[in-house]
Formats: sequence, C-alpha cells, structure tokens
Amino acid sequence: MVLSESRTALGPQTLQDLVPRLQSLEDAALFHLDGSKLVRTPYPELHADVRRVQERLKAWGAGEGVRVGIWGANSYAWIVHELALLDLGCVTVTLPVVELAGSTPVSLAERYGLELLLADEGLLSEEGGPGEGAEAAEWAAPMTMEGTDREIRPRERPEPLDPDVFSIVFSSGTTGTVKAIRISRVATEDCLAEFGGHHTFRSDDRILVGLPLSTFQQRIMMYCAIWYGFDAVVVEPSPLMFAVLKEAQPTIMGGPPAFYEILESRFSGRPAALRTALRAVSWTIRHTLPGSLRDAALRRVFAQAHDAYGGRMRLMLSGSAPLRRSTSAVFRTVGLPLFQLYGLTESGFIAWNRPDANRIGSVGRPVFPGSVRISSEGEIQVRWPRPQSPGYLGEPPEVEQAVYLPDGWIATGDLGRLDDDGFLYIVGRKKDLIITRGGVKIPPSPWEQQILADPAVAQAVMVGGEDLAYVGAVIALRDHAADAAAESIRRRIEEINRDTPASGRVTRVVFTRERFTRENGLMTTTLKINRRAVAARFQAALDAGKTWSS
Repeated sequence: MVLSESRTALGPQTLQDLVPRLQSLEDAALFHLDGSKLVRTPYPELHADVRRVQERLKAWGAGEGVRVGIWGANSYAWIVHELALLDLGCVTVTLPVVELAGSTPVSLAERYGLELLLADEGLLSEEGGPGEGAEAAEWAAPMTMEGTDREIRPRERPEPLDPDVFSIVFSSGTTGTVKAIRISRVATEDCLAEFGGHHTFRSDDRILVGLPLSTFQQRIMMYCAIWYGFDAVVVEPSPLMFAVLKEAQPTIMGGPPAFYEILESRFSGRPAALRTALRAVSWTIRHTLPGSLRDAALRRVFAQAHDAYGGRMRLMLSGSAPLRRSTSAVFRTVGLPLFQLYGLTESGFIAWNRPDANRIGSVGRPVFPGSVRISSEGEIQVRWPRPQSPGYLGEPPEVEQAVYLPDGWIATGDLGRLDDDGFLYIVGRKKDLIITRGGVKIPPSPWEQQILADPAVAQAVMVGGEDLAYVGAVIALRDHAADAAAESIRRRIEEINRDTPASGRVTRVVFTRERFTRENGLMTTTLKINRRAVAARFQAALDAGKTWSS
C-alpha cells in the first residue's frame, strides 16, 4: 500500500496549515445559517475571527495538548472555536448533542478528561437540564463569539495522549453505548491528501456539510474545502436544508441515503407510464450523445431534479448506510452524479466509487489496493498504511482488541464480499444478524433490499431474535402508495419465503405510514435507522399479528 503523492502546492501539507491558509483564500467563503438566513463569510474574515477567539482561548489556558470539549449544534461559533483549537494544538473532544443527551458537564469532563468545555449556552445553563449549575464552573464557557466575563481556568490535566492524537470523536452508537475514538493527525492529513488523488477539485466548487460537525466525516469535508481552496456550506439536517441547497448551489455533497431518497420518492410518485417514458428518454440520451452534450441534455430534461439539489451538482457521495439500487438508478436516470462510498471512524475511508470506476450496488474499490480482506466469517477487515484511529479512549481492553486486531487489521463489524473486479459489497452488519431461538443466523440486509426494490416502500426493517419468537418486518410505505400496495408487498414476501428455509421466513409484517426519522427516535443523528428503536416501537403490533400500525 502506497500513499498518493497528492500533498502538493495545491494544498497544505499539514492540518496546522489550515488556519493560515484561510487568509490567502480571498475568493472562497463559508456559508452558514444565522437563524433561517444564509450568510456568506469570506475565508479571510473567518481567519480574523479565529485569531480573535484564539487570543481568548489562550487566556483561558488553551494550548498544546490541552483537552477541550466542544458541545453544541452546528454553528459559525462551533467552526471558529474548533479551528482556533486545532491551530493551537489542543486535543478537541467533539461531543455529540443527541447521543450524550442527559449528560452533565461535570460527568463529561470526568469521563473524557476535559480540561476546558465550550458549549452552547442552553447546554450549560438550561434550568433543570443537563447543564444545570454548570454556568458557574470555572472550566466551562459558552461557545459564543462574544465569550464571557467570568474567569475561566482549566481543570487538572489528565494523562497525556500520544502526540499524534489531535481529536476525540464518537461512534454513532447504533448498537449500544457511544464509544470515544482517538483520531490520528497524520492519518487525517493522509486522507485529505488522498482525496486529491481520486477527485479533481476546482476553485469554484462548493461543498455541503449537512450533518452534525461532531461527526468526524463532516469535519473532514470542512477541512477538505480549506485544504483545496473552495467554498463550504454548513447547515444542520432539517427541512431548511433543501431551501439552502437551492440558494447556496453547492457542487459537492456527502451524506446518508436519506439525503437522496427524497428524490426517488418524488420520482416513484409519478404515474407508471410517465416513469417508463422518462427512463426511455434518459436511456436514449445516455447512449447516443457524447459527454458534455449528454450531461446538458439530461440537465435540461430533468431540470426539476437538478434544481432540487441546487442545479450545480457534479459529485454526490452516499455513505453511512446501504444505498438502495433503486435510488442509484433514479439518479442515473436524471443524470445526477451519485456515488456510494464506505468508511468507518475507526479506520477512515475504506472504499469508494468514482466517476471512472462506478458499480451500482457496490461501495467501490478499496482506496488502497490490498487494504481490504474478508475473514472466514465474512467480516470486512481493513488495514491502512496509517489507520485513522489508533484505538478507543476509556474502553476495556477486550472491547478495543475485538476491533483493533493484533496483526494491525481493523475489524469493521460489517459483512461483505469482493467481486472479481475488486469492487466491495456490503452484505450486512454482524451485530444486526438475527439469531432465532433455533440458532439460525439471518442477515437482514439482503431481505430488506429485495423489499426496498418496490417503489411503494420507503423503509423496511427485518426484526427478530432476542425476545421475539418469530421473524417479522416493519415496512413504511411512501406517501403516494395506496393501502392496496401492502397486499402486493405481502405476495412478494410470500414468494421470498418459498425460497427460504422455514426457520428464516418472515411470518409477521406490520405496515405503517409513519416514517423513521431522527425526530421520532427511529433514526440516529447521522440518519441511520435505529433497528432496536424500530423493533421496540412496533413490537406490540407484531405480537398481536396486526397488519397496520398508526
């Protein structure tokens, strides 16, 4: 495995170069929300704000190796403080708001060895909330551009981390308690440099960051914009995001499948005859016109779809959960450049599809040849030249050793396969395996993907094992789907069951019009389906043998 030689004059050499670089990027800017208004802040102005906040942080004791927690929603202040701490050489601990809901500043400081805590004011002083009483803590300060008049002094320094560790981030916690993960500075720099070896960035690019910045992949996207000298747009996942897309007109975005399934849902809502005609027009354009003419024709015919994502998209990346083949097919039909990739916080990016090497259904070829292997149990294992993370923080040795293997490989927990051309496919999660009372192991993802191929289906989750004496499913229908669609889906399930051993057949199915969302707790903050929450929400209906649940 050889690292790309893409650390060139086109970008910085190290993370320490990011803040100084802002001053020279006069034509690039950060777009961010102030309430519902989109604000453009040129990078030189961002640089000045970072330097101003930096002086305050130094007065509070922030410096090389000091461990500082950042706890809050996406905001301009979050970005300024994180960049200021990065430039000072602090170790940032980016605390996710939702996953750590109910925690107090004191418990977070003790658990993660925080010396300082910067947080949204509501988290520090909300009466009766998690931060009650914390406004008086001498080591906790509001994360605002104005700062505070109180004297701020750091807590006692914990045992130091390896000098290469510059940040502590957190897993999404879909299968249990969130884990704190140490992040390598050098490996992050390798990752940023590697992007330039696989994708061509331009000065007129504009990247959308639409998930919490506490998620490390979102910070990578923000760093990438500065590293390669183009605009960044930072928002929170909310109904405002699509309004921002139209106004900000980004050229690059990355996110979970939920970001893209909205377009598929709209396309599926069209009459069947119209969908067939549109696919035929698309096929003709894609197979008869050369590159630039083809792209222009698709953009014109499917202008509404392109405009929904701002009208300038040239690179769209999907990760964190399996992308439906049907979603990929819709984006190919309308001419929007959607590519699936795969990575973990523990290891970094593992594989990605690219414009010149894209296979629908796969997550692409490994970033580094020879960096992926499939274990005897079917688990994907990965080894980078330098892994993104050297390990967890505060986890028992047996937990860490189950992921960070003695031979240098990292166990992803995902089941997969490699095809003859080197493309990687995700089959499911080891921890998602449904183990029936008879001991039969069922990976839910292949079954779910078959059901998701039906245009009436918005979401599908197989449930079973643990307290359930059966294998069941919860299926959310799209808004445009008639109730009668449930019967055709049931017939499809019966067909699948005929080719499935009795112990693995889905025998109970509940349909719902309720979508699984972050707001109702059925998805995580990174917009992955929370399987346990779905199973718990619909278990009573499944147990009772109901067909529908309100």
